[in-house]
Amino acid sequence: MLKFCSSAIRSDMKKLLLVLLFPVLAQAQKSSVASKAKQATAPKAQEGLILNGRVEGLPDSTMVLLSHPSNPNNMFAVGYAKKGAFTLKGQTPYPDLYLLSFTGIQKQVDLFLENKSITLTGNINDLENVKVSGSDVHTDYELYETRFNPIKNRLNEIANNIRVTGDAVKRDSLVAAFETERKILVTQVDAFVQEKPASPVTTFILLITSQVAGDGLALESRYNKLTAAARNTLYATQIESAIYEAKHPKPGAPGTMAVEFSQADTANKPVSLSSFKGKYVLVDFWASWCKPCRIENPAVVNAFNSFKDKNFTILSVSLDQSRENWLRAIKDDNLAWTHVSDLKYWQNEVAQLYGVSSIPTNMLIDPSGKIIARDLRGEQLYATLQKVLN
Repeated sequence: MLKFCSSAIRSDMKKLLLVLLFPVLAQAQKSSVASKAKQATAPKAQEGLILNGRVEGLPDSTMVLLSHPSNPNNMFAVGYAKKGAFTLKGQTPYPDLYLLSFTGIQKQVDLFLENKSITLTGNINDLENVKVSGSDVHTDYELYETRFNPIKNRLNEIANNIRVTGDAVKRDSLVAAFETERKILVTQVDAFVQEKPASPVTTFILLITSQVAGDGLALESRYNKLTAAARNTLYATQIESAIYEAKHPKPGAPGTMAVEFSQADTANKPVSLSSFKGKYVLVDFWASWCKPCRIENPAVVNAFNSFKDKNFTILSVSLDQSRENWLRAIKDDNLAWTHVSDLKYWQNEVAQLYGVSSIPTNMLIDPSGKIIARDLRGEQLYATLQKVLN
């Protein structure tokens, strides 16, 4: 099985919110009992999807493309413009989000489409304000954008400020503001579930906000309020898989006890996880060759320097093969904590033990040895440590 740094498998649909907040919708389905037990079934449609568009200013013979965000190079439908008009046809297996694009034009249009005859009108110079009629699910998607985009923008702004500030007091204030906005997001999720329990867009919202709107039980509670119509999507399959995994945690899952391991440090001396018992320890999986890991390292250094005097430390597990490259990266990135590796690349025994299939990945372990969080990034890492240690 091919392995990638996490950025290579996190194909964003679109940055609906911070990557750390909104999980990847386009990632391959996980193999689990839940995902195998239920597959979204295609509704019986009379004529499939027909998208009739008229966009002022669209040059003749411009190629018009409709694709899925998970695979933008695989076209769902293709057509050509004539006097600003075009028609695209296809059969979508379930209501889903698609990208409408035009050759030679940078901007794209998000459309939540179903198997109906749908009309789109607008101007090539104002694609953000196209008008869509004939699709109830797209109307729901526009409601989602109206309600959630302002929250997304505020969260992005706060998160960016957290990243660049060097003032600890200001950072604490920003983290508190971030948590306030997160609660607003959760309130909007619950409101959408109550108002639109039959909409596939609600299922979409539950999935993309699942990392910040609560744990697996909270996700299950919201999902159980949806009707069968809302569950007839691939998003529902992914949600059911997430709920199943929350109920059947694997090694390394939050709430489970960390499994003991030992590997050699940079001086070739064995270091065991249990030697850190009594401390909060972040077990950080990385490698010198992993660019996203190196980009994330300054945030990890900041966390270490901010909390190292509060019963907190870091134990890094490298998936390197070259000892020389490993040691050089530790020095270059100023990673002043304990490092271990068996230099077996993706066959690293600790990574295998904890099911690590992408990096960077980390686990936060409390003094009793329980894993209390996983995959903390940037400001989320800082905010979690601040909450736990203060």
